[in-house]
Amino acid sequence: MSRYSPGVRHRQRGVTLMELMIVVVIVGILASVGYPAYREHSLRAARSEGRGALLAAASRQEQFFLDNKSYADDLADLALPANTEHDKYQITVDAETGDCPIESCYALTATPLGRQLDDTVCGNLTLNSNGTKGASGAEPAACW
Repeated sequence: MSRYSPGVRHRQRGVTLMELMIVVVIVGILASVGYPAYREHSLRAARSEGRGALLAAASRQEQFFLDNKSYADDLADLALPANTEHDKYQITVDAETGDCPIESCYALTATPLGRQLDDTVCGNLTLNSNGTKGASGAEPAACW
């Protein structure tokens, strides 16, 4: 005798295509809301790494100035690496002599690397010997 009998309805088990499509739509909506927030959070975290590196370099510059009566024009003189700890930013120093209230001054720049390159809000972060903080992006005031 056959297990299938005509006229008797068998209940199917499993997921229908409609149920699967509903789940895909819900996951898509959640991803479209969550990803921009995640992206902004990771950019802000990386910016804090860049700001921290600039402040550490400025502190080392001031110590270097106390010891040598001039600012360093190379990060190696400050015993600092060129990139931040997680390679989010490259730090450069520019020792300036013109337009300074004292004999010499410096400008530090944190240039984004890798995935940080598309940070249009801040771009390059800057800090100089006067304590002036800046950014090359669209909203520099929001970066510090």
